[in-house]
Amino acid sequence: MDIRVHIKIESSIENLDLSGLPEGDVEKSRSFATGYYSYSEEKIALSYTEENEGGKADSEILICDGGVRVKRMGAIESDLYFKEGESHSSIYSVPPYKFDATVKTRRIRCELDENGGKIDLFYNMKIGGAEKSARMKIWISKALNQV
Repeated sequence: MDIRVHIKIESSIENLDLSGLPEGDVEKSRSFATGYYSYSEEKIALSYTEENEGGKADSEILICDGGVRVKRMGAIESDLYFKEGESHSSIYSVPPYKFDATVKTRRIRCELDENGGKIDLFYNMKIGGAEKSARMKIWISKALNQV
């Protein structure tokens, strides 16, 4: 059963120098959305729509088998897969541009139950040739008025 939830997403991204150390300013963002959440022993799913200066993007996060898949469709299109210690490649698209993207997951922390909780992803990303260090934190809480 899908439950209506409030979602808070914080991310920070910083460039890496040639030796892999952070350099320069940290790009931070924070967004809020309302969406739907389902929880079972086999799979956890979260879906919501984000709106920013580029337009709307429908997002879906699936957690199963020790991995986290973050898929976005719309103003931003991507299908990123995170699994600790592994690298995964895909395409990251902000129309009209498309970039090769590789994600190497450093750490995943999921503290979730039937009421929501928190997802914390630490990863390095190589997108369009630039290497970055990133962290994404997602908080999920039940909306008070369930329909």
